Parts: sequence; C-alpha cells; structure tokens
Amino acid sequence: MLLLLFETGNGRFALDSSEVVEIIPLLKLKKIPSSPGYISGIINYHSEAVPILDLCALTEGIPCKKVYSTRIILVYYPLTDGGKKLIGLIAEKVTDVVRSQLREKQSSGVFIDEALNANISQSGSEEMVQWFDVAQMIPREAMQNIFHL
Repeated sequence: MLLLLFETGNGRFALDSSEVVEIIPLLKLKKIPSSPGYISGIINYHSEAVPILDLCALTEGIPCKKVYSTRIILVYYPLTDGGKKLIGLIAEKVTDVVRSQLREKQSSGVFIDEALNANISQSGSEEMVQWFDVAQMIPREAMQNIFHL
C-alpha cells in the first residue's frame, strides 16, 4: 500500500494514496461568505465547484501555514447514500509518500509499520503517524453545511 504523509497542527497522518484524486498547490480560493473558519473557500476543478477545508483550522483552530509544502489534497468524501463528493483538504508538509507492508487500516487509528517508522526516525521525529480516514476525520456536520445534505 502506498501512503501519502502530511501534517496538521495536531500531528502526522497517513492517507492511502488510492483515496487521493490529485495533489495541487495552494491556490487563491474564492471565499464563501458566512462559512465556518475551517472552510477556506472553493476552487473550480474541471468545471466543478470544490469546497476546500483547512485541516489545521479544523483540528487546532489555526489555519495551515502558507508555505511551499502546504498543499491541497483532493479526495472524495463518502455520503451515507453511497454517493461521494469531491472536497479539498489543506494540509502542511505534504511531501512524503511511503510504501507500507500493511494491506488494511488498523482499528485503533494509530498506524505502526516498519516502513513508516524508518521514515519517521530518519526525519528525526518521534511522533506517531495516524491513519487519516476522510469519513471519520471530517465532521458530518461540516459536510451538511457545505452540501446542504
């Protein structure tokens, strides 16, 4: 399994690369009036309006730093009716992809794998890497506000 690593103010996360539609640079966003602080705005992605959520603002209340390694990760948010909606997630340090020997997610939400641990120890960090499950990490209320579900 190939995993995309990224950070928020709340720690390091791993996202299964098969869930990633595209990684794009931090763009100028169209603001949405009266939206919560974690909704940074919308972009036009192949003629589709895509809402962009700031993961740092969502988890810590402080927006992600606007630096070169801060990116927008486009993913699909699964709906309860079986459908899905494209959303963008702003995250920091979206620079690493690692191969994992594990074939499925661990139920604890904490990811422990030798390949990742080697990657972490090389970078000098002792932080744990957690799975990022789009459906669990993004509050359903946030999606209801955005898409009027």
